[in-house]
Amino acid sequence: MKVLVIHFSQSGNTRKIAHAIAEGAREEAETVDVRALKHVTPQMLDDYDLIGLGSPVWKADPPNVRRFYQSIPDQKGKHIFSFATHGCMPSFYFPVVLPNLKKAGFTVIGSARWYGNVVMPGMPEPYYTAGHPDEQDCQEAKEFGREMVKRSRRIAAGETYLIPPMPKNDVDQNQAVAIVNMLLEYGNPQGKIIRDPEKCIYPKCKRCMEYCTMQYTDLTCDPQKFGSEGHCCNDVHECAWCFMICPTGAIRLEPDVYEHIKPFIGVRKPLFERILKQAEERGEFRPLIPMEEVGIDTPYVLAHQKHPYFKVKPEMED
Repeated sequence: MKVLVIHFSQSGNTRKIAHAIAEGAREEAETVDVRALKHVTPQMLDDYDLIGLGSPVWKADPPNVRRFYQSIPDQKGKHIFSFATHGCMPSFYFPVVLPNLKKAGFTVIGSARWYGNVVMPGMPEPYYTAGHPDEQDCQEAKEFGREMVKRSRRIAAGETYLIPPMPKNDVDQNQAVAIVNMLLEYGNPQGKIIRDPEKCIYPKCKRCMEYCTMQYTDLTCDPQKFGSEGHCCNDVHECAWCFMICPTGAIRLEPDVYEHIKPFIGVRKPLFERILKQAEERGEFRPLIPMEEVGIDTPYVLAHQKHPYFKVKPEMED
């Protein structure tokens, strides 16, 4: 059996889980490859018997992941499993993603998710889920990868009862209200993202273009295009990754990032804490830092004040 594990990962959480899944799958399959989503073409899927597709949770699935499965030809029943990493509100992900994978012609044979640290300008540092995914998470992911290969073989041999049903529409009400309210708002809750060409060192640096999940930015054309508006970005997805990884400070938020984070300094997030407490009680969440150590006094950009706010490591690009 040949397995392809595809991942989209910004800060590295999903990539870490993807490689753990692949490690487990290699104990059962002859060939297992891991690829970042941006390096995968629809034609590549033809060479594999089993596909894994994973990403972080962005309310549901990130737009680049959705573009991928909406653009591929009918998969005619090819087996796929789905996985995700997330902060505290994962409920929308699988109810959205799995039916869409089925619509693309896949047979969905399993799904799993893991907590991961959250890196956003105004979020606490350390965050509520700091430390995840840890070694225990990776061991669980390894076992998941091993199980997916075994299950795929058994289903192919005729044990179709092993195909799990599509998820029920039983999204947690608190998460549903919060997510719908976010989606109904116009614009990026973190503010408009502005690029200053005078500070930009393109073509030496192409990070904002290469890491734009929505594929809005193209600095190769004349005039150059940046963000959802062509001259700035105000996308409802709440992404500010180009701002986080810009090495020169050429990309800024408007209003200024420090104005943006002022309302969050010293303020707890009761919805997040309630959701995580409930998940802990169900045995789904293992807090790795005490609640009192969550950095409510130090939003991310206060804890990391030098550019870039987040350093993209070379291994994160594979």
